[in-house]
Amino acid sequence: MKKTLLLLVLTLSFTSLLAQTYYMASPEGFGANTTGGGNVSPVTVSNYTDFKANIRLSTPQVILVSGTITIPTGQPISEVVINKTIIGLPGARLVNNDLTPSGSGILNLKNGSNNVIIRNLIFEGPGAYDVDGRDNLTADGCTNLWVDHCEFQDGIDGNFDIKNNSDNITVSWCKFTYLKPPITGGPGGSNDHRFSNLIGSSSSNAPSDGHYSVTFQNCYWASGCKARMPRARNAELHILNCYYNPGVSGSAALGLGGGTNNLTCYVEKSHFNNVTNVYQNAGSDGGMVSLQFNDCINNVSNLGSVSAPSYTYTSFPVTDVSTAVTDTSCGAGATLQVSASGVISSSCDNLGVDDYTTTGIKYYPTVIEDKLNIKLVERNNSRAEISIYSLNGKKLYTSSEKLDDVSEIDFRGYESGIYFCKVEVGSKVEMFKVIKK
Repeated sequence: MKKTLLLLVLTLSFTSLLAQTYYMASPEGFGANTTGGGNVSPVTVSNYTDFKANIRLSTPQVILVSGTITIPTGQPISEVVINKTIIGLPGARLVNNDLTPSGSGILNLKNGSNNVIIRNLIFEGPGAYDVDGRDNLTADGCTNLWVDHCEFQDGIDGNFDIKNNSDNITVSWCKFTYLKPPITGGPGGSNDHRFSNLIGSSSSNAPSDGHYSVTFQNCYWASGCKARMPRARNAELHILNCYYNPGVSGSAALGLGGGTNNLTCYVEKSHFNNVTNVYQNAGSDGGMVSLQFNDCINNVSNLGSVSAPSYTYTSFPVTDVSTAVTDTSCGAGATLQVSASGVISSSCDNLGVDDYTTTGIKYYPTVIEDKLNIKLVERNNSRAEISIYSLNGKKLYTSSEKLDDVSEIDFRGYESGIYFCKVEVGSKVEMFKVIKK
């Protein structure tokens, strides 16, 4: 049953712990200072020539990618990219099926790149083949990078690698997978090179401060990943609310070596499932590895002690990780809803999962243009009272709903402003903010 409620409200900004994590207006973690192209007017591209031309511009840009852009043979994009936001419209895909080393890869952020946001894109490679080629995405010297809600498929050498002078990076709500069978006979000698994410290309490779500072938040290493989830040295890593389910015999999730400057890795509220080895030590890198697990499922023993990062971040219970991250409509991958004008919204009904333990509701999306959805989950045939208040406390709407109903609050055509929604289920009360943009 659905009801439409006409109100003076538009976009949703959650105040609960969980609800904001699916859609983030700005990054958390080591890449928190990344702003990309800022608020400049977006430009939409649908072909290789326009895409590359806008990436190369020296001015800040917000680039919306429409449809499938195929990289021409031998022409992967390799540029110094500065002050850019790249956002895929729903279904946007960047494809390169070239198997040659010189022609492989999709986007290489060359040394000197800085302040780059990449969101909601599918990167598709030709399949894993052990050649020293480019990855689907390579940060080859990019500082302040936020990669959010992207899906990386079948990179020839890797899905997404970080190396050289790259630093201060957040990777959130990304999915890494290999859907094509590995290609044998590569000159590197491995017949199964489904190695997803490399951080640092050698034991001495490191940015200027000596450590790659990388946050992986709400990421999903899915079917087909063999190793490098990630493989790192000379790094400080924070792996938060991530899910591993590669389903490959002999798979190794964390491949860590100390390197010249040593490595620390803090793994928090993450779930390791269907992985042969949660951790493998890369002893050939030398140096010291310090690895600590906090509230994880199926982890191995700690190595030394690692402190939690000092930055502010949000998380949700580890028991919810597998459900939230793998959801095909609102989990990891290119699942954001983006309007033609570049407004990002979350049409996610899997937010606020922890709210079931308090009020028995979910509310979504986080940023919208038309409707707020309130899902009332049946509990002993009780009812919920939904009330809407203006910023000055005036009640604008009240409705009593069954707990198996979904209420749709229509925000279109009303004034901008801040409002509050109050949901009462018996003695339980949930209060959250709604914002008309």
